[in-house]
Amino acid sequence: MAKEGEDSKAAHTIAGGLSDARRVVRSAWGITAWTAVSRLTGVLRDATIARFLGASALSDAFYTAFRIPNAFRAIVGEGGLPGAFVPMAKKVERERPGAEGTYAGRMLTLLLLVLVVLTALGVAAAPFLVTLFAEGFKATPGKFELTVALTRWLFPYILLVSAAALLEAFLNAKGRFQLSAATPIALNLAIVAAAWLLAPAGVSATTALVVGVLAGGLAQFLMQAPAARRLGMRFGGRPFGDPEVKETALLIAPRLYGYGVGQISFLISSRTLAALGNAYVTFNFCAFRVVDLVLGGFAVSLTRAVLPSLAEQAQVEGRGSFRETLSLSLRLVAFVTIPSMVGLLLLARPVIDVVFRRGRFTADDVTQTAIAVVFFAIGLYAAAGVKILTQAFYALHDTRTPVAVATFDLAVFWLLCVALAGPMKHAGVALATLVMALAVLTLAERLLPYDATWRFAVRLLWVGGVAAFGAVVFVGTAALLKAPEVRETFGALLRGKSL
Repeated sequence: MAKEGEDSKAAHTIAGGLSDARRVVRSAWGITAWTAVSRLTGVLRDATIARFLGASALSDAFYTAFRIPNAFRAIVGEGGLPGAFVPMAKKVERERPGAEGTYAGRMLTLLLLVLVVLTALGVAAAPFLVTLFAEGFKATPGKFELTVALTRWLFPYILLVSAAALLEAFLNAKGRFQLSAATPIALNLAIVAAAWLLAPAGVSATTALVVGVLAGGLAQFLMQAPAARRLGMRFGGRPFGDPEVKETALLIAPRLYGYGVGQISFLISSRTLAALGNAYVTFNFCAFRVVDLVLGGFAVSLTRAVLPSLAEQAQVEGRGSFRETLSLSLRLVAFVTIPSMVGLLLLARPVIDVVFRRGRFTADDVTQTAIAVVFFAIGLYAAAGVKILTQAFYALHDTRTPVAVATFDLAVFWLLCVALAGPMKHAGVALATLVMALAVLTLAERLLPYDATWRFAVRLLWVGGVAAFGAVVFVGTAALLKAPEVRETFGALLRGKSL
C-alpha cells in the first residue's frame, strides 16, 4: 500500500509537471501573439526611421543616443529586476496572501528614486557617455555634438520604461502576460505618428523621433498601471524598512553585473562600429532589429512565461516539474529559432530590401545590412537558450553561474571584435533543419528568384510567401518525423481550457 501511495504521488507530480509545462507553452504563445503584432509595428517603426534618416551620420547619432539609455534600462529595468522581483513576489504571495501588492508598491517607490538619480546623472554625463560608446563620431563634424544632445533628451526614457518594466514583472507574477506584451505597440506607434505628423510640419526628423520615444515610454507605463492596481498593487510606503525589498535589492546586485556584462558587449561593438565610419552603427542596428523579430518574439515571450513557473517549481522537493519545464522550454526554443535561423540566412537580402529600402535608405545600404543579418542569425539559438537557462539559475537563486559565464562570454566577444572588425568590418562584429533549407533555397533561387526591381507589393508578397512556405515545409517534415515539439506546441494550444 505504501508503495502504491508513493507511485500515485509520483504520477501526480509528473502529471502536475506536464500540466505546468503545457501552461507555460500556452502562456508563451499568448504573449507571442501580442509580441508578433508588436514586432510588426516595430518593423513599421524601423522602416519609418529609415525613411527619414536613411543610413547616415544622422541615423548613427539617433540610434546611438537611443541605445545608450536603453543599455541602462536593460540593466536596471528589465535585466536584474524581473529575475529578483518575480520569485520574491511569488514567495510573499504564498506566505502572506495579499501582501505582494504592498511589496510591489514599495519596490516601485525605491525604483523611481533610483531612476530619478540615474536620469539626472545620465543627462549631466552625456558627453562622457557618448565618448565612451562612440568616440569615433568625433571624426565627423557635428556628429558627436548631435549625439550628445539627443542622448540628453532621450535619457528620461529610462525612467518611464523601467517603471513600466516593474509593473510588467508584477503582472507576470500574477499570471498576467498579454497586456505587458502589447505595450511596446504603443511605443512603436508613437514614434511612427510623431515622425509622420511632426517632420512634415517643419520639425527636424530627429526631434520628432525623440518626442515619439518619450510619449511611447509614458504610454507603456500608463497602459499597465490600472491593471496592476486592480490586482492589488499599492504605490507608496517606506521601502527602506521592508525586509523583502531589502532582500530583493541584494538579489538584484549580482544580476546587475550579469546583465551589465551584456551591455559592455554593446559598448565594445558600438565603439568598434563608430570607428569604422558613417552608417556602420545603422547597418548593425537595423540587422539586429530583423533578427530580434525571432529572438524578441517567441524566445523572449517564453522567457517571460517560464520564470514564474520555474520560481515556484524550484521550491518543490525533487524539482521534477522544474526539470520538465526547463527541458520543454529549451526544446521549443530550438524548434522555433533553428528554422528561423535558416530562413534568415537564405532570405537576408530580400527581407532587408522589403523592410528598409525606401526614402534615404539605398540598395547599397540593403547589401551592407543583409551581411550583418547573416552573422547575427547564426547565433540565434544560443542567444535564446541562454535567456532560458539564466532564468532557471535565477529561480534556483544561483547568481554566480550566469555571472561567470557572462564574464567569459564578454572576454571572447572582445577578442573577436578586435580580430574580425578589421577584415570583416561590421559583419565581424555581428559574427562575435536541412529539408527546409533545401526547399526554400530551391524556391527562392531556382524556381522564382527575388527581383529588387519589382513593385513593393510584389516584393512583400514574395518574402511573406517564401517564409510561409518554409514554415509549412518545416512543420510538416517535423510532424512526419514525429518530432515531439509539434505535439507539445500545437497540442497545448488546441487543448485550451483543458489545461
